[in-house]
Amino acid sequence: MFIQYIILGFVFAAGIGPSNIETAKRGLLGRPLSATAFYLGNVLIDVFYILVIALGFTLFVENKTLQMILGIFGVTYLLYLGISDIRGFFKKDIFTKKKEENQSVWKSGLEGILVNIANPMAIASWLAFYSVASTDFNSSRLNLVAVIIGVVLIGLTIVLITQIFKKVLGEKILKYISLIAGITLIGFSLLFTYYLFG
Repeated sequence: MFIQYIILGFVFAAGIGPSNIETAKRGLLGRPLSATAFYLGNVLIDVFYILVIALGFTLFVENKTLQMILGIFGVTYLLYLGISDIRGFFKKDIFTKKKEENQSVWKSGLEGILVNIANPMAIASWLAFYSVASTDFNSSRLNLVAVIIGVVLIGLTIVLITQIFKKVLGEKILKYISLIAGITLIGFSLLFTYYLFG
């Protein structure tokens, strides 16, 4: 049963969203440690949402004022990341490491937290997930731990795959990946703005 929930967490977190896109981009263009820290920051918010839902504090995360404040900040940050990625496409050398080397692991983790906070679908997804599997989670909290392990494993898998492809792909292709990632993040920013005010 424990293994089943690890697989469930892995599959649940494998969808294409802003966090996985940014993790992959960082894995391809930067250091693996930066990509891993970014993803773990993202997972920290997932764990927070899971605990809030499991402990019955959903009123806290469903507070409209709090959602609006976090949402405005979050979509602005996603927009900033998207524009930065597009600017990376126009740089002469996409592998200029100064910025990446100077960026601390803590900053990458914080950015992962911010991107997940920006995603209004994150809490909704976990609410739906928990409502379906709540009986199993209430009978054993280890099942929750298994889901979290699965979520972490998908991030590590993304980082590993990007490190393999990084050695194969040329700089020109990586520049286009940066451009596509930027456009996609801006798209998510606009979509989340629509959800926020729609």
